[in-house]
Amino acid sequence: MITASLLEKLKDEAVKILRCNDLGHATKPAPHLYPHQWNWDSAFIAIGLSHIDPDRARQEILSLIRGQWTNGKIPHMLFTPGDSEYHPNAAFWATNHLPESPDTIQTSGITQPPIIAVAALALYNNSNDKKAAFNFLQAIYPNLKKNIEFFRFYRDLERDGLTYIIHPWESGMDNSPRWDRAMQNIEMKWQPQYKRVDTTLIDKKQRPSNEEYDRYTYLVEFFRQAKYETSTIRKNCPFLIQPIMFNSLLFASLQALQKIEKILNEDTTDIDSLCQNMEKAVNKKLWDSGLKRYVDFDLRLNKAIANNTVASYVPLYAKLASQERAELLIDSLFSRQHFWPKNGYPLCSVAMSEPGFNPARYWRGPVWINMNWLLIHGLAYYSFKDKAFELLEKSIELVANYGFYEYFNPLTGEGYGSDNFSWTASLIIDMIEKYQGNEVFDKLTDV
Repeated sequence: MITASLLEKLKDEAVKILRCNDLGHATKPAPHLYPHQWNWDSAFIAIGLSHIDPDRARQEILSLIRGQWTNGKIPHMLFTPGDSEYHPNAAFWATNHLPESPDTIQTSGITQPPIIAVAALALYNNSNDKKAAFNFLQAIYPNLKKNIEFFRFYRDLERDGLTYIIHPWESGMDNSPRWDRAMQNIEMKWQPQYKRVDTTLIDKKQRPSNEEYDRYTYLVEFFRQAKYETSTIRKNCPFLIQPIMFNSLLFASLQALQKIEKILNEDTTDIDSLCQNMEKAVNKKLWDSGLKRYVDFDLRLNKAIANNTVASYVPLYAKLASQERAELLIDSLFSRQHFWPKNGYPLCSVAMSEPGFNPARYWRGPVWINMNWLLIHGLAYYSFKDKAFELLEKSIELVANYGFYEYFNPLTGEGYGSDNFSWTASLIIDMIEKYQGNEVFDKLTDV
C-alpha cells in the first residue's frame, strides 16, 4: 500500500542516490558500472533534479552541452577524466582529434535518444523562478536547435522525415531482439580485441552476450576507421535502422522545442514544418496495419522489423498515434499475455509472447522505470487515466519493494543490473511529486 510515509522515505532514498552518484559537473548512472556521463540518462536525471535542486538540474544539462560537436551531435558518452577501465574507453573511440569534436572533453562518437529538449522544458515547467528558467532556456536554445539540425541534416539522408541510427547503443535499448537479425548479418572482417568490465560487476546472465559485444565493438572500430565521416558510414555501415522509439523521442523533442520557442518568442515555422513531416512519415512508414502496432525499419534489408517490444508503444508518449490507433496499442500494452504479467510487474520491455523474451537479460524482457514513465505520460494524454494511474502505482510499488535497480524481473520484481541507479531514482522523484500533488493527469501530459 502506498502511504505518505512510504513516499517520503522513497524520495529521501532517491535524493541520496543522486547525491552519491554526483560527479560534480554531472551525474553518473550508477556507482560502479557506469562511471561516466550518458546522454539520455542525464536528461532523465535532470527531470528529477528539477524538483529538488533546480541549479543542479541546469548544470546537468549544461554538462551535456559541453560535449556537443560542431555538427550538432550530442554524444552518448562524455568521459570522466582518469577513469579508463570502462570499455570502450575514450582512447578506443579516438574522437578527440576530429575537427567536429570538442577540445576540452573526450566523448564517444555516436549519440542516444534525443530528449535533452524534453528535459529543458520540464526544468522550466517545474521551476518556481520563471525568470531564471527563462534565462536558462534562452542560453541553451541555440544548442537545442543545433541538436535537432544534426538529425535533420546528418541522419535523414533518405529525406523521408525519419532518423536512422548506426549502432544498437544509439537506440538506448542495446540488445533488444529488434536488432538480432541486423547484428547477425554483420560480416566480421576482423575479430575485435577488448576486455569486458561489465560482466565482472554484474551477473553475465543479466547483460548482453559476448557475441553481441563483439559486434558492438566491431562497429565502433569501423566508425573509427571511417573517421566518423557521415557519407562513408551511410554507404558502408552494416547497421542502419530507423527505430520507432528513437524517432518518437525525437518527435517529442521537436514538440518540446516548439513550446520553448513560444516561451522565448522565437519563430516556430521551421519546427512546425519538421513536426508535420515527421508525424506523416512515422504514421505512413512505421505503422503496420496487420500487426496493429508501430515497427522499426531496417534500411539495409529494406524491410520492417516486427518484434513486439515496448518500443512500439512509445508513440503514445510522443502523441503520434490517432485515438483509434492508441486504443489498439493500449489493448496490447495491458494484455496479460504481452506486457503486464498477471502476478508480476509491468511493463515488460519485450512481450512475453515473443520467442526472444528473457525476464533477466537487459533489454530482452525486464521492466525499466524510464519506459514506464514514458508510457504513463502517453496513457494520460489519450485519456486512459485509470490505466495511467495504475501503471504509476505499480512503478512506485516495484521500487519500494525491490530497490532502485537498473531494471527488474517482470515476473518476480527482483532487481537486476546496477543498484542505486540514477534515472530510476530521478524518475521516481518525478512520479512521487505528481502522485502527491494529485497532478498526475494535468502535468504529465505537459512534459
